[in-house]
Amino acid sequence: METAINQKRVETGSGLKRFLHVSLQWARMFLCIFLIWAFMFIAAPWVEKMPAVEPIICFIDENYIDASALYYTEIEEFFEAEIHMENTMNFAPRGHSGSL
Repeated sequence: METAINQKRVETGSGLKRFLHVSLQWARMFLCIFLIWAFMFIAAPWVEKMPAVEPIICFIDENYIDASALYYTEIEEFFEAEIHMENTMNFAPRGHSGSL
């Protein structure tokens, strides 16, 4: 009979540990959801209003650029920028070839 009582105490202790473990997992999940929500609705709009970022966002909006696109190959501005970058790399000024 004494072993049955001791067994019951052990089971109760492990049940409490399991409950705490599961509760901790749920708390972590809700914390992650809250952090994602805070970034989307608090941090991102705040960063959007910063003086260094606002002109870039205005340029993107004025030129109807799809900022969520993965590749910008179909946008005229980026096509022109790519040509300029290639020309700069291919026809970059060279240093003086004579010895000093």
